[in-house]
Amino acid sequence: MQERHVLMAMDLGMSAGLIVQEHALAEDRGDLLLLEWVEDRFFAKHGHYAPVSDATPENQAEHPAENSLLTDHDEAISKMCYEMGIREDDEQAFELAGELIERRERETPVSIGEIRDEDQRMLRRQNGFRNAARAVTEHLAAMPEVREVRIFGSGALPLWKELSYHKRLRRKNIRIYHECANIDLAVRVTSPANADLMRKACSQVVNDLNDQDICLHIAHHTFSIHLIEHAESRYLGMVCHFNQCPKHKFECRVPGCGANRFVQILPWFNLKPRRLNEFNSQILFQRPA
Repeated sequence: MQERHVLMAMDLGMSAGLIVQEHALAEDRGDLLLLEWVEDRFFAKHGHYAPVSDATPENQAEHPAENSLLTDHDEAISKMCYEMGIREDDEQAFELAGELIERRERETPVSIGEIRDEDQRMLRRQNGFRNAARAVTEHLAAMPEVREVRIFGSGALPLWKELSYHKRLRRKNIRIYHECANIDLAVRVTSPANADLMRKACSQVVNDLNDQDICLHIAHHTFSIHLIEHAESRYLGMVCHFNQCPKHKFECRVPGCGANRFVQILPWFNLKPRRLNEFNSQILFQRPA
């Protein structure tokens, strides 16, 4: 389970060790997968899909400073090497630098300002991902077979607090906003014939951003374009990131993969179009009927 679903389950009073059993015995389970069942129960309680948290910079910080107390590591390393009389590119310096960074991160208190900075960085990242999604959507909207484009997943939801991947914050049990990793788009089409053009559109947007010196730390494979057959609301698969179909890779061996050229079948994922709604996704483009 993703951390978001773990937090939702905890909010509902579910035990990590018993949640699978609870799902199996639940009268309201129907054909819902475990994650869907947790989402539906959480939504029934709160009216949204973002975990609730009382974690704030003020109630988590170890120091009230409005700025980060962790100063630049490079300066500290240079000072250490100068005092020890060794070169910065010396093998001993590399080993000592690692120990110094580890000690500084462990011993320097986490301030209110540092947590706020991390929160703002995550919010800026999400906003950048949304802008990149809009840029790709402009390309998709020019394709006559595209009927609708939605962004879903963490790019569409209000961000929630979770343990940071940064070891310094994680070891101190400090929660910051979730870090978006993918740009998930659900695209309704009358035909998947232009899947390769959709792949190229993602690469074009990444190149355009780089040309403008807009650094969002995204690549073409950051985009996940999921195709839905419009008339029957049937999930077709994800636009493949490979530049050839078939690419004769391990991923290409999945039954049905490439039946529609450049449409990849993910054996662990099956998007259910009916579950996309105004609370867990945002419409970026909709062609008039």
